[in-house]
Amino acid sequence: MATTVYDVVEIELSDGSNLTLRPLPIKQLKKFMEVIRSIDVKEDATEDDAMDVFIQAAMICLETFKPELSKDIDKFESVVEVPTMMKILEVCGGLKLTDPNLLGAALVGTN
Repeated sequence: MATTVYDVVEIELSDGSNLTLRPLPIKQLKKFMEVIRSIDVKEDATEDDAMDVFIQAAMICLETFKPELSKDIDKFESVVEVPTMMKILEVCGGLKLTDPNLLGAALVGTN
């Protein structure tokens, strides 16, 4: 039997459905990182711009696990709240913004 070298996390979305998360494969992780880096590129980025980037990155995370949410921002936003989105970014992309101080620092860096 093989040994899993990463954690698998099951979360519940606001519609009551469950979602199993694990780290992204390298191909998707590169796409994820490109989106996250776009925050740094915008010199006049706002908090709304940062939130849009986090949403886009989280939707990339769901391409494999919940494709219907990765393609429709309205569906995504109707079942994913901010703490859940941050957990998706942490588990799938390794982005740890659940600490309010880290999130604040990320958003301040966009002003």
